Amino acid sequence: MRIMGLDYGSKTVGVAMSDELLITAQVLETITRKDENKLRKTLARIKEIVEEYQVEKIVLGYPKNMNNTIFVQALTTYINTI
Repeated sequence: MRIMGLDYGSKTVGVAMSDELLITAQVLETITRKDENKLRKTLARIKEIVEEYQVEKIVLGYPKNMNNTIFVQALTTYINTI
């Protein structure tokens, strides 16, 4: 079993992967896109990684600023789900 961590941003998605024993996680890659609204290639790459590493869980980062306030992407996501 492996857990994949995603750090979702407007232009990039950082991908981290746990080891098979779930003790540590390492940076795997950064997925870059030209337009923040074009997610097809980003999602296709995430799917490839899930299949390659047999990922069973995905953890999505909750973006906060250094002063602990919520980053604009988190607010936008929250507002869009209401």
